[in-house]
Amino acid sequence: MSPLNVRRKIILLLTGITVVLGTVLGVRKYAGMPAPDFVLPAGDQPGVLGPLILDFQQAVAKEKVEPYLSVEPEVPGNWRWEYNRAVFWPAGALQPGQVYSVRLQRGASDSFGRILRDNLSWPFTPRAASIVYLGEAASRPEIWLADGTQSQPVAVTDTGGRVQDFAAYPGGEHIVYSVQNEQGGADLWVIHRDGSGAQRLLDCGSDACLQPAVAPDETVITFSRRTPSAPLGEIWMFDLTSGKSEPLYADRTITGIEPDWSPHGQYLQFYDPEFAEIRVLDLQDDRVILIPTNQQAVGAWSPDEQKLLFTRAESSEAGLPFVRIYQADLGSGEITLLEAADLGDVDVSRPIFSPDGQTLVMALRPLAGAQNKQLWLVQLDGSGVLPITDDPRASFAAYAWDPAGGWLVFQRLQLESSQSRPQVMLWNQDDGSISPVAEDAAWPQWLP
Repeated sequence: MSPLNVRRKIILLLTGITVVLGTVLGVRKYAGMPAPDFVLPAGDQPGVLGPLILDFQQAVAKEKVEPYLSVEPEVPGNWRWEYNRAVFWPAGALQPGQVYSVRLQRGASDSFGRILRDNLSWPFTPRAASIVYLGEAASRPEIWLADGTQSQPVAVTDTGGRVQDFAAYPGGEHIVYSVQNEQGGADLWVIHRDGSGAQRLLDCGSDACLQPAVAPDETVITFSRRTPSAPLGEIWMFDLTSGKSEPLYADRTITGIEPDWSPHGQYLQFYDPEFAEIRVLDLQDDRVILIPTNQQAVGAWSPDEQKLLFTRAESSEAGLPFVRIYQADLGSGEITLLEAADLGDVDVSRPIFSPDGQTLVMALRPLAGAQNKQLWLVQLDGSGVLPITDDPRASFAAYAWDPAGGWLVFQRLQLESSQSRPQVMLWNQDDGSISPVAEDAAWPQWLP
């Protein structure tokens, strides 16, 4: 065959390939962008804090899709992109039982240029938050789950009574917890909310990995790690994507306990017992805010995460110690006395904001009164103070609002007998009623 004929055949072949490729691409574009999948957890109900997840079947660009995404009724929040997955985290709690919809409007396009031709909508109803706590707390502590109002509590873990502490994932599908190991240390484990899929995240050997806290976007777990060289504890980070862990600080003189994330993840705080201060890391602007306090506890975030409440011990004119509540503005660094919660000579435990930011709950006792702290609700507009409990025979601790703000869970301990066991109790803000959740139970939290 002559070189001229060979060249003609090559040209014809390439022309055919071009026509076929053009036809395929044209068909793709004409067919339109395939619909993504709306990913729901088991039970088809997401938690009140999200996340809401859309999985796309092909490569997409954020700027070609996100302008066409919405949640209705309108919900403030942020879309985050993980490859071809769009994840929506609400800025606040959704209302359990209400019907919402994730919507994707026509006009969105993928990386092939295919355009979505129809409006898409996925309705969903958020589940109500459940309560998780340490059951059989005095003998064989395990994590238990209760819905707070109806069914009987159920055990989530089965470790032989070796659970040390735990934390709920913000999405509510998993729980991270510390388990005492055979070497005298404590490992980090994770389990699904229904008790399935328990697996060890981190083998800590003879070190004690305690007080886990999950970042709001569920990418990182922080915890306090106690070692022979750091008996007070150091803050470590465990990356849930890579499975790697490392200390937060290269400077090993910085101690740390009680790591705690702000609601939207801009800040991480912990208490440094060596220097008697709260360290607040601004992860957005790469700065550190130091808040000296002789009260060995972290502060409480405002719902918009721009303020942090904390306590300091001071002395009255009579020389008696009492506790005051201060507020740190995390933008300016200014620290001021919280006038609305300045109730005189009282002993106060850590105050917490209600989800709407309008009130505080705290455990307090007057210096001249009973020896046991009671729970109080303080209106931040100065309109009043309401007692939640009135039981001088008991002490109260570990209080937490449900994400939607209508219920308060707390721990109660009867003090008249050495045989007393802690109880988990639930306060209904609407009618002021208090009901028991579980006996021999401690350290309740909400599982969204």
